[in-house]
Amino acid sequence: MTVSTDPIQASIASAVTTASVDLADARFIALATFRRTGEAVETPVLFVQDGERLLVRTAHDAGKLKRLRNDPTVALAPCDQRGRPVGAVVHGRARILGPEAVGPALHLLHGKYRIAGPLFTTVRHLRGKGDVIIEIELDPAA
Repeated sequence: MTVSTDPIQASIASAVTTASVDLADARFIALATFRRTGEAVETPVLFVQDGERLLVRTAHDAGKLKRLRNDPTVALAPCDQRGRPVGAVVHGRARILGPEAVGPALHLLHGKYRIAGPLFTTVRHLRGKGDVIIEIELDPAA
């Protein structure tokens, strides 16, 4: 990361780092995607921080992918395994990554979640589900 003397750029970098620290300590995050009506749909997900972005794995046929294609806006909050928020909500923008991102992202997820990561991957693959990686960049203004 380059150091900027521009105060606006410095405050943006600080906001992203501050929000990331709160999320980085969480085991799960509640990922809210939005329907066309504006209604939020929350899902507790495993995630990993990779630099200034968060990576989330989901199934190739998950409803959140359809919602993200229509509206890349997301809301995130640290949560417990049942999706109950345990921290502040931050906002961001999501992007669905291509198949080349799956291997490296799974390697990071399996490193963070030594038991749950590989277990969930195995179960997902036994059910015939493919993996898709979602990249989330946090909104520094939120």
